[in-house]
Amino acid sequence: MKIAAPRVRAQLDSAAPDELDDEERLLDLELTEVDLSDAEAEHVEIGGCRLTRCKLAGSELEKLILVDTELTQCDLANSRWADAALTRVAVSGSRMIGFAGPGANLQHVTVRDTVLDFASFRFAKFQKAELTDCRLQSADFVSADLRGGVFRGCDFTGAEFSQVKAAGAVFVDCAWEGARGLSSLTGATVAFSSPIDTLTFTSAVTAASGITLGHPDDLD
Repeated sequence: MKIAAPRVRAQLDSAAPDELDDEERLLDLELTEVDLSDAEAEHVEIGGCRLTRCKLAGSELEKLILVDTELTQCDLANSRWADAALTRVAVSGSRMIGFAGPGANLQHVTVRDTVLDFASFRFAKFQKAELTDCRLQSADFVSADLRGGVFRGCDFTGAEFSQVKAAGAVFVDCAWEGARGLSSLTGATVAFSSPIDTLTFTSAVTAASGITLGHPDDLD
């Protein structure tokens, strides 16, 4: 699956907004260490921008349109972006603990080296998205559509996958300890470099399906 990179101009304006209002448009901006924590707005559009070490923690941006944008070392902790549309977006080295993106639509999105513990993606749609070396402990994917998702080296410890759609999704060398709802990953491809990890995952899926593994000697 080839994911398109954000289309960001080499030269960008540096004007930074003091706050975000409904239907505001931020286009072709270079934003560095801008603090928009706890911003509340609807139908904001951010396009062609490069955000570095910016703070959007606690923001509530319903129906956000985020396109052709790079976010590096940004703080999005406890943000809620309900029904957001992300297209050609690259996130790296960022903090997204407690991030909520219910109903979000991700197309040509990459997320790398980012902490997403307790993040929620309920009913989100991963049309073309790749997450690499991300920590998603106790993340919530209930009813998410993961069919266009690729996950590499991600930590899903304690994550919830109940009622997901996963046919065609790919998981490579991920951690699954205590993850729930694994029986919903029907049609996904799960690959491990280590046979031990393969056995651990197989045991977890078996347990999730209500099957108990035993030894013949224990059943005499």
